[in-house]
Amino acid sequence: MIEAVIFDMDGVISDTQKLHAKIESEILNRFGIPITPDEITEKYAGVKTTEFISELLNRNGSKFDLAELMKEKWDMMEKLSKSRVDEIPGAISLIKMLDKAKTKLAVASASNTNYALSVLDKLGIRNYFGAVVTGEMVLKGKPDPQIFLLAAKKIDAEPGECVVIEDGRSGIQAANAAGMKSIGLVKNMNSDFPTNNLVISLSEITIEYLNNLN
Repeated sequence: MIEAVIFDMDGVISDTQKLHAKIESEILNRFGIPITPDEITEKYAGVKTTEFISELLNRNGSKFDLAELMKEKWDMMEKLSKSRVDEIPGAISLIKMLDKAKTKLAVASASNTNYALSVLDKLGIRNYFGAVVTGEMVLKGKPDPQIFLLAAKKIDAEPGECVVIEDGRSGIQAANAAGMKSIGLVKNMNSDFPTNNLVISLSEITIEYLNNLN
């Protein structure tokens, strides 16, 4: 029986992963690292930005001020998100359906706290979640399970009775490491996510679907 559902935010609830990837790609390209927004989403969606940015820059031998780069990134994110934040199709309907079914809900996002709360407020869904856990609240980001275990603890749910919905491979790995069931929201069913549960649309997820997960 599923007790709780934990959502990633960017790319699962809000159509904002593309903004993250665009800005991160521009920053890395400046340092001579030729990585596209699509490659960032595929490899690093859900990973704390500080972790993968510093890893790639160090590997490249670049000199950089991580704090300055992160300030630049979040300033740009807040500016871009002020103009418009769209839901991932079906996200709000799914959240409302789960809430009506008395399912415990949480968000576990690698984004910073102010930004995450701002996005949820703009979509009018913040109050549906018993907890919003962000990358600032844990020592290690995805694929480490810390963020999901903390989210489960905050909503008083057992890990084995939680389902995580993710659009990033690292997030699925983190959910698996936390002992939770996982659903990968993918663009095509050939995606090599480490879960047997793949959906192309959130509308595929029902209470019956959740209770019959592998």
